[in-house]
Amino acid sequence: MEQSKYFYAKVYGDKALITAPESKSGGEKLTYDLPTREMLRGIVDANYFKPVLRNVVDEVRIMNKIESYTQGTRLLLKNGKADLSAYTYLVDVCYYIKFHFEWNEAREDLKGDRNFKKHEAITERSLKRGGRRPIFLGVSECTGYLEALSEEEYKTDKGYYDEKDRGFGLMFNEFIYPDHSGGTLQAIYAPINMKKGRINYRALEGQGIVQEVSNYTFKEPTMTKSVDEELRDYE
Repeated sequence: MEQSKYFYAKVYGDKALITAPESKSGGEKLTYDLPTREMLRGIVDANYFKPVLRNVVDEVRIMNKIESYTQGTRLLLKNGKADLSAYTYLVDVCYYIKFHFEWNEAREDLKGDRNFKKHEAITERSLKRGGRRPIFLGVSECTGYLEALSEEEYKTDKGYYDEKDRGFGLMFNEFIYPDHSGGTLQAIYAPINMKKGRINYRALEGQGIVQEVSNYTFKEPTMTKSVDEELRDYE
């Protein structure tokens, strides 16, 4: 499959809450120690996304020491009463991301917009400006920041786990979305192993456990008109 060149970005923030699914049912939220591929793809999409393409996160470097704290949070209930829940956050997070984009083969109507140089240039400009939309590190109260990196910075900047390997067991990794409405949404749980501070997501593809979540419905896109066609319609 054709793909763009690789891009490199720094994602960081004061805190993050990458919610472990098993902790949601009790009202209290517990964070994963690591970002999921799905969260990082959402951040990359917030930088630049068009239906003609699909962003793919290849690898992440964990730059800072993994540390967390628990905070009591007052939640309002439907009956007007309140309850106290415990939320566990990561603190002082910093991730280096390597990613690229591929064409969305399901959108043949956008085939005329498949121009690598144009979309690569827009992606780079967006990274230099900190992204097009707000960045969240798991949940909305955890604001994140995005910066462009050079390939050399990505490879040579010193990270806390550069000389360490660590296994994190089976974790939620990403969703696989259907191309057409009514298809099955799949959740992928994969064995996550950090080697020298890096997690190679491409090596995890095809591994792990696939869970069918639900039939996923959405508004089917209609044929996209060119600017010239839109202009003629207005005339």
